[in-house]
Amino acid sequence: MPSVAEPIERIYESQQRNRAAIGATTAAERIDKLRRFERLMLERRDEIRAAMWEDYSKPAAEVDLSEIYPVVSEARHAIRHLKSWMKPKRVPTRLALLGSRSSVVHEPKGVVLIMAPWNFPFNLTLGPLVSAIAAGNCAMVKPSEMTPASTACMRRLIAELFEENEVAVVEGDASLAESLLRMKFDHIFFTGSPAVGKIVMKAASEHLTSVTLELGGKSPAIVDSTANVGEAAKKIAWGKFFNSGQVCIALDYALVHESVRDEFLDKV
Repeated sequence: MPSVAEPIERIYESQQRNRAAIGATTAAERIDKLRRFERLMLERRDEIRAAMWEDYSKPAAEVDLSEIYPVVSEARHAIRHLKSWMKPKRVPTRLALLGSRSSVVHEPKGVVLIMAPWNFPFNLTLGPLVSAIAAGNCAMVKPSEMTPASTACMRRLIAELFEENEVAVVEGDASLAESLLRMKFDHIFFTGSPAVGKIVMKAASEHLTSVTLELGGKSPAIVDSTANVGEAAKKIAWGKFFNSGQVCIALDYALVHESVRDEFLDKV
């Protein structure tokens, strides 16, 4: 697949060559990147809203709440804590090493891969990217092929802030994902289904690559006899129907005490 493999291999090699320089950046340099990242997300809010509307008619208010605000909050949190995160942490020294001092030193991993799903394209792509930037890594970002307008928007935003040899958005379907997973990354962040998560973990194990897997699951709600049924029904309905229910932790079922069952159903 030369049309798929050649561009990503070129980007991958350029990031491998650049990883030491990015890893050596100071807290101040990384904070500056994160501030510019945060500012761009807010300045281009209308463009992000338009992309999400084009992909699947997501309302502007929901885009702000579930896509833009979480990423901006993530960046602000990293900016606030980055200096302390980067400082070596003194730890006790074992008796056998008496006379020496010990500390935990946090170091960048190198080149990381971020693979994101379609349901929250900006949130679940750029949120992990904030952490990668804060930690001094290069990153290859593969959004879902199901959100072409959002992916194109992210590519434009990222290209304004970063050179390709530091952060790059790569576009393609499952064949591109397979090509990426054959490469040796230093960390893989994947959000998606458990079935694909198994494939990602298996591929990562070939290189002993560490992974962060954020997968879907079954999420019950429990409403007992002492609950404020109206409040419970309102929150459960909101949680289930937010983003049309396409949330990895959306409620799948409710366990309701028989004494409040009819009232609960009526209020839902």
